Amino acid sequence: MTKRKRRNDFALPQVAVLFLILLFGPALSPPPASANYFNDFYNGVEKFSGLPGEVNELKESYRQTLDELDRAKESAKAFEEQNAELVQQNRQLAETVNELKKQSDLKDAKARKFKTMLIAVILLVAGYFIGIRVLRFLMRRSNRRVRR
Repeated sequence: MTKRKRRNDFALPQVAVLFLILLFGPALSPPPASANYFNDFYNGVEKFSGLPGEVNELKESYRQTLDELDRAKESAKAFEEQNAELVQQNRQLAETVNELKKQSDLKDAKARKFKTMLIAVILLVAGYFIGIRVLRFLMRRSNRRVRR
């Protein structure tokens, strides 16, 4: 009887472990592999059929980018031409300003020269009259001494 009891003592834990393995085994095992050829083929065909649309979208985007680049180049070229025209106008305006400054300097120089001449003429005329008066005064004075 002791042999039977020993077998029963070991049988209960073995049954419990076996029961736990059967209960939790499917949850712990990795998912089964599936070979779904039709779904894979369908998904591949679907992805492949969507590629031309994506390629067309990329081509359209590329074309729009090229158009924008061409417009930017044309705009830059127009700005360069306008800038060249403005530089030319600026050069002409600078030459005109220099001419006007030269003319203004000449006018100022002529005005100073005229003013200097006018003052010299006035001083000469005034000197002439004062000189004549002084000479007359001296001649009268000398004539008065001679008469006496």
